[in-house]
Amino acid sequence: MAVNNQQPQVKSGSEGDFPEPQHRLSIFELGGKQFGMDISSIREVVPLPGFTPLPNSNEVYLGVFNLRGEIFPIVDISTILGLAPKEVWSDDMVILIEHEEIVIGALVDKIYSMSTYTPSGVKLPREIIPQAILPFVKGVVEKNNQLVYILDAAQLLRHEKILEHYY
Repeated sequence: MAVNNQQPQVKSGSEGDFPEPQHRLSIFELGGKQFGMDISSIREVVPLPGFTPLPNSNEVYLGVFNLRGEIFPIVDISTILGLAPKEVWSDDMVILIEHEEIVIGALVDKIYSMSTYTPSGVKLPREIIPQAILPFVKGVVEKNNQLVYILDAAQLLRHEKILEHYY
């Protein structure tokens, strides 16, 4: 039996390269803009539950709600993102966003879909990203001829207005 002692050859260029990894993104609407978040930061998406208002809290904390025995804050992230405060409607959705030990229920207008993107497809065109959103955005992708701002869950959940009343 002959033994092949040659080293494997690595091809350069696009031929033979490994495909770029795909990231999964949940796309939602808030204040007329489309946002996305990597699904690894999303615990769950639920219809707006009944919630109890929190007295003496800042404007982003709308209240708390019980989901299967766990209590979560419900938060209006629109003002953090420089948008007008969100009006609460019965058909709103809540995205449970988590990073490390922090979990919040972010109130959003609607959930669109799950999608995939590749890191090379993400752009960070600072001139078109609103200044208030910029600190919380990993980049922008285009889906169905719409810009989708990819939010950084870690940055969002570290915002002082979130941490101020987080229990």
